[in-house]
Amino acid sequence: MTYNTLFMFVQLLMTICSGWSANSNPLLSSPIGPYRVVFKQVYICNPKQNNKIQHYLYLSHKANSTWIFGNTTLEIPLDDTFFLEMSMSVKDSFGNWKENVFMHKVSKACSSFKKLMGNTWKLFLHGNGIQNTECPILPGVYKSPGFDLSLFDKSNFPKSFFYGTYKFRMFYSKSNEIFGCQVYIIELKRP
Repeated sequence: MTYNTLFMFVQLLMTICSGWSANSNPLLSSPIGPYRVVFKQVYICNPKQNNKIQHYLYLSHKANSTWIFGNTTLEIPLDDTFFLEMSMSVKDSFGNWKENVFMHKVSKACSSFKKLMGNTWKLFLHGNGIQNTECPILPGVYKSPGFDLSLFDKSNFPKSFFYGTYKFRMFYSKSNEIFGCQVYIIELKRP
């Protein structure tokens, strides 16, 4: 329920902000709207910390698209006993990061992430070498044959957002302990 409320609030905020533009074509001057994602970088939050859920991923560019490869090591099942936490930082006009401009924490990490990925859930898991597409995701070492990141367009992520460059941290937590963390640096551009 909190997932839907959060994204309805973001959509309402975007609609109100787009109405502030005095230009005859508000989408051309608006700081928000439909976007395309450019993935800049992906890395583990703290590589020296021995987390029980580790994603060793990297980006590769081929055939005019960006793919993600690597491997995932789960020492424990990734299930609904975890929280899925997200924290976004935005790069300002001077090139500095403004930390924690958006934070969200939701229970039932596996099911919540599955809902967020929508129709791309199975493709995402298979692209990360995980054949079981139901929660929980069992312990093991999974080698990624590759996932085309343009498929995120078909997920349940908001279809419009503020343009800019973001550092997006996603981590799994339980009882105030972090079990895994990944950072994505992305740029949201006009289509």
